[in-house]
Amino acid sequence: MIQIKNLTKRYQQSLIIDDTSFNFPSKGLICLLGASGSGKSTLLNMIAGFDSHYSGDITVWGTSISKLNADELCAYRRDHIGFIFQNYHLLSGYTVLENILLACELNTSSEEENKKNAIELLNKLGLSSKTDEKTENLSGGQKQRTAIARALISNPRIVLADEPTGALDRSNSNEIMELLKEISKERLVIVITHDQKICTFADDVIHLDNGKMITKENDTQTDFTGNHHQLSFNKANKVSAFKRGLKNFNVHLTRYMAVSLAISIGILAFMLSLSSGNIMEKSISDFKDKNTAFSNGYIKGKDDGTVFELLSSDERIENVYYQYKISNVTLRLGDKTEAIAEKYPMPKATENMSYGVMPKAGKKEIALSPSLAKKFGNDISNLLGKELTLNHGEQEHILTISGIYNAGYDDFFVSSDIEQELYENVDSKDRYSISYDVTDFEDIVSVSQMLADKKIDSKTSANEVGALQSTFNNLSRLFLIVSILILAIGLFISTVMLIKLQNSRYKELGLLSALGFNKGTIGKMIVSENLLLAAMSAIFNAILVSCTYVIGRILHLAIIITPVQIILSILSTGIVVIVISLIASYKLIRTEPAVALRK
Repeated sequence: MIQIKNLTKRYQQSLIIDDTSFNFPSKGLICLLGASGSGKSTLLNMIAGFDSHYSGDITVWGTSISKLNADELCAYRRDHIGFIFQNYHLLSGYTVLENILLACELNTSSEEENKKNAIELLNKLGLSSKTDEKTENLSGGQKQRTAIARALISNPRIVLADEPTGALDRSNSNEIMELLKEISKERLVIVITHDQKICTFADDVIHLDNGKMITKENDTQTDFTGNHHQLSFNKANKVSAFKRGLKNFNVHLTRYMAVSLAISIGILAFMLSLSSGNIMEKSISDFKDKNTAFSNGYIKGKDDGTVFELLSSDERIENVYYQYKISNVTLRLGDKTEAIAEKYPMPKATENMSYGVMPKAGKKEIALSPSLAKKFGNDISNLLGKELTLNHGEQEHILTISGIYNAGYDDFFVSSDIEQELYENVDSKDRYSISYDVTDFEDIVSVSQMLADKKIDSKTSANEVGALQSTFNNLSRLFLIVSILILAIGLFISTVMLIKLQNSRYKELGLLSALGFNKGTIGKMIVSENLLLAAMSAIFNAILVSCTYVIGRILHLAIIITPVQIILSILSTGIVVIVISLIASYKLIRTEPAVALRK
């Protein structure tokens, strides 16, 4: 039935099997006996089609399995080989019946027929009461009986048992060997063992010594039961990789939830860190809005048009105009009126605000010095928002008091548009100063430096703005670094958890390969699980972000997360999980079945 001819196997520099030949019978119980490292498992892997890296030939019912490709070897195991392992290799989280039916997924029989056959096997093996029991709750003997049922469910011609009694006591060992002896009446059972007592159940014992197969039988070149069968492959049932992946996902749901939660918390922490950055950006923006005078520049002195032209031609500068001294200005608030004999243009940027803000262009606003403000009311802070009437010549402007600034004399500032209107009635051609505004807050320092380089003395808040920008930039970098560190820690923990989870599944994938699942199907199954994990993580992230947002609103916490950031966090969570899963699964999918089964 199985003919081994001139078989040689090397592993690196070691010779494991040395040009040996042997014919196995079509049925009976054969024990492979030998010291540890003698090549017993290696020989079994080659017979199973797990290992094709050897010289010589292995023929099963007239077909050389040495010449079969990977998919054909999967079909060979599916249709003709049953496996029994020392450590059982039962899938945790699955019931006894589910473990057995796993070996039937690729056959073309109906689900009802497979289930019926499985229950009959369980009855014969004394496990009828354990059908719906999770395998982790079984005793060692019950687990091995379940493994035997799984090996027999597809009615294979060959059963390969690797130390099937190694984890059992003597009583259970004898029971299992009696079962295997009974099974061997209809098929070939090859048992790897190092236990001489187990060999008493065997029809023949093969000793592996120095790479050679030695038996008591004199003629090892003849199949003593004949070779009238042919090796053929049945049509495989098409398995839904997604359905299998979904089942595995449900079995490992607790672990996957832990991984999803870790990743989601990591990205949420990153989002909260970004929220701190958003808060800082909003504070900066509010600061800029409140301190619009910081953008104003003031150049005192007569000008022949050169400085005015320089300012007007610079794209960073806007609202350039000459300022003049004006007289006979009257301010009226309610029943109180104050006259200002002369009003000189002064630099806005160098003044500090006590209350409110400086007037903004287009707003029809006015800011008062404290001494002037007290002439309209003792509590000067209450003046903010009130309307005041300014008269100059025939002009009358109704202005809103926007702020109080810290000048030690009676003075005021009005919106630049109002100020320019006041100069329309000025007869004097003596230009007192030039006012301009820097369009972008970030350009204040560079514009001031440009003017300084040209020996133009401009009164600005460049020093204060430079210090603020340095602080803002340092804080921005700090928040970015903290955000990246938090994300990196979350991703590292998630990656470790996911790799640990995947590493625990080597035997599972080795088992699926032993049952005839090819790498393509196994790969699709893993991908399905990864997609489900990505979807779960994205949902967890959406829930966590939403809860954080709601809690922030309820408790009035300073949390600012933009809709774009929320969408990006959900999408990035899914993408990150897929990438990490692919990295964690890459080695798992590529591992050879025999290696996976030993992990």
